[in-house]
Amino acid sequence: MKAIIFALLTSLMWGIAPVFFKLALKGGLNPIIALVFHNLSGFILASIFLVITQNISLNFSLKEIIFVALGGMTSGFLGVFFFFNAVREGHISVVAPIASVAPLWGALIAFLFLGEALSWLRVFGILLVVCGIVLISLSSK
Repeated sequence: MKAIIFALLTSLMWGIAPVFFKLALKGGLNPIIALVFHNLSGFILASIFLVITQNISLNFSLKEIIFVALGGMTSGFLGVFFFFNAVREGHISVVAPIASVAPLWGALIAFLFLGEALSWLRVFGILLVVCGIVLISLSSK
């Protein structure tokens, strides 16, 4: 149950954030500058949270740090950079759902590289998401 609550809270935060991004970017803020402040604010908040909870553990491997860094580069930098440009150029009601097909890519990459199972029900769900994205994209024309 905790996972579902966290996932719903994630969805809520990721639904609210693009509105703030659009308000900043429509004023002409450069996406790279926006990205710097986006990541800096996340770093500061995470650091404060770490100190407050005193949940500091130095028990990790270099491999784990490399994977987290690669994830940060792909999502925290490249993903957000492309998203900021999309939000600046388009409507959030179209851009956000299209950008939200990340689970499709995650499921496909996990299947190909991690050997995770893809049941017919999951494939059907992914196809429904893709159909929804196509419909949303067509509605913007």
